[in-house]
Amino acid sequence: MSSSSESARQAGPEGSTTPISGPVTAESVDTLFVALDQLYGRHWRHRAKEAGWGSEIEGQFVPFDADGKWLQALQHLTEAHVRSGLLALDEQAERAVAEARTAWPPDSPMMFAKACRVRPEALGWPTREAAWRSVEQNAFTGTPVEHETVLAAMTSVDKDALRVATYAELEQHRRLFLKSYEGVVNRAIAGQPIQTRAALESRENVSRAERAMRAGEEKAAALAAQQHGPGGVAGLRAALNNDGGA
Repeated sequence: MSSSSESARQAGPEGSTTPISGPVTAESVDTLFVALDQLYGRHWRHRAKEAGWGSEIEGQFVPFDADGKWLQALQHLTEAHVRSGLLALDEQAERAVAEARTAWPPDSPMMFAKACRVRPEALGWPTREAAWRSVEQNAFTGTPVEHETVLAAMTSVDKDALRVATYAELEQHRRLFLKSYEGVVNRAIAGQPIQTRAALESRENVSRAERAMRAGEEKAAALAAQQHGPGGVAGLRAALNNDGGA
């Protein structure tokens, strides 16, 4: 499993069809076993020995995917899924330590797979909460949203409604955005455009409306300039005054 800085690349163009995280390989599983050993220590080695995930080497049991069961169970996932699963297990272990409990490793590859819901930070993107904070800051203070994946998920946000929302309504907006953000992550993992067709069409409609509005403003400004120029209303008024004084 390559490092997050290498394989968790930023999303490419909106129409990109190249997955940003590669599939799980035997090397991915080897690295996963090393990470689980570092996280759980003797508890992981004991479980691996009981399950037959490894072999005795020079008098010491070494955990590895001896029969390929882990690779088979995880082959439908990507490396980003595996990194996300490790993040989840690490958080569980931290809570266990804080509560004076023992952190136990997964007892099967399928149990590990259940923890592998992809997290945006496993792709090098803003966390769910960081993404939502940037949406709130944009709505209330106008702070620009810089990350393209957050912008893609913001198509679900009604900023006008967000500004006047109650606490309960604010939580509804948050859940809707996070669901949209999760969709962006899943599309990127699959190599699909990070924006849906509906979102792209909506943005195109907004762009057309903005262009029409700017054109109207420019036309109004031109008319105003004409009205205050020698040939406009002021000029007509001046001409009438001159005629009256003749």
